[in-house]
Amino acid sequence: MTHHIFSFEWRHLKSSGLFRITLLLLPLLIGYSLYLGNERVKQQEDTIISLRAAEASFYEEKRQELVAIEQGEKEVKRWFQDPANPLVLSRFQGAGKHVFLKPKPLAALSGGQLDILPNYGRVTLTTTEPLRDNALENPFMQMVGIFDFAFVLVWLIPLFVIVLGYNMLSAERELGTWALLRSQPVSINRILAYKMLFRLLILCGLVILSLLLWSLLFGISLLHADGLALIGVILLYIGFWFALCALFNLFMTSSAVNAVGLAGFWVLFLLLIPSLISMLATSLHPVPSRALWITEQRSIEQAVDQENDALFDEWITDHPEEFVNENAPDFYEVWFRLLLVNEAVENRLAEAEQKFKEPGERQTELVSRLRPLSPPMWVQSWLERRAGTDAQRLRTLDHEMKAFQQEWYDFFVPRFRRLEFLTSDEYDLIPDPGL
Repeated sequence: MTHHIFSFEWRHLKSSGLFRITLLLLPLLIGYSLYLGNERVKQQEDTIISLRAAEASFYEEKRQELVAIEQGEKEVKRWFQDPANPLVLSRFQGAGKHVFLKPKPLAALSGGQLDILPNYGRVTLTTTEPLRDNALENPFMQMVGIFDFAFVLVWLIPLFVIVLGYNMLSAERELGTWALLRSQPVSINRILAYKMLFRLLILCGLVILSLLLWSLLFGISLLHADGLALIGVILLYIGFWFALCALFNLFMTSSAVNAVGLAGFWVLFLLLIPSLISMLATSLHPVPSRALWITEQRSIEQAVDQENDALFDEWITDHPEEFVNENAPDFYEVWFRLLLVNEAVENRLAEAEQKFKEPGERQTELVSRLRPLSPPMWVQSWLERRAGTDAQRLRTLDHEMKAFQQEWYDFFVPRFRRLEFLTSDEYDLIPDPGL
């Protein structure tokens, strides 16, 4: 019986124009999404290579200058041109290092929040500057979002499932073959299960085979735990939508009613529930306005600037051994004060920022708890986490930049305060964030 039902279903599907369109269009959509994702990852990797090369070139050039100075072949005319000066190597003329969030193996499958959140940034002694490859991209394209495999899987594949599954039984009644089916020594529910299983296998096979072939073509590796888990998620997600189709067919309604009802569930799961969850999170845990945070920043900066002399006097009193009083160059006290002010501002901003971050963290926690109400939301979130493009991971960039800046600060500032200039051999000790 199973063989006969599968054989009949295959002949029936082959005669369907919608099925032929699915066979042609779905692999093309998957291939195009993977092509764009692969190009996006290549751009990120090229950015890492080029910026790392620029950093290496900058410090190697400074090292060669310092070697020439040490050998008496060159003289330093101004302090900000001295390649031994800790300030020059940590703050000026292209100094600094970049911190990167390296693309994960599944990064090509989901662009996630990369269109609005940075994935790398530049760190100097006094600044942390988040950067994005698409910072100059058309704003309309950023509003629309990234076309990726996650979009095809979460948004488009359910529509293909509905096209293949909305009339699995209703078409039998409308074509006049219902009485013939009921005369068979097999229950209608079992026939429906076989029909659903066959179409499920066809669509899952098409999606997974297309994914594997295009991934192989573009050099995207799926031979790891996350890649195998992705196959399982695809099977479960497509199975969920086919089960929904089977449920509608059991109600014995017309094909038109099934199609409209399934389209309504598509809108419910992909648009209405996410919007309601977002509205609920925003209303329960409102985030202070950006303008308020900017005002707070300016107030802190102005307050610390007014305390400049007091901060300086207090620090000198507590650390007299680390301040050079005699024969100090002109720039020394100026930059000594600037660094103290900058450190005080950063410390107070970190304290004030927490009250702005807490509502956002509560929103994220609430959305995470409610996400299972919408399977598409859960699948989207799962794929973004595995691809490393979710908002939570991208927001760790700020933490990693601050952590490296502290390491940068601890290396250069004590040397500056003691006016201990670097030698060419000490260039190898300059901190590096790595990858």
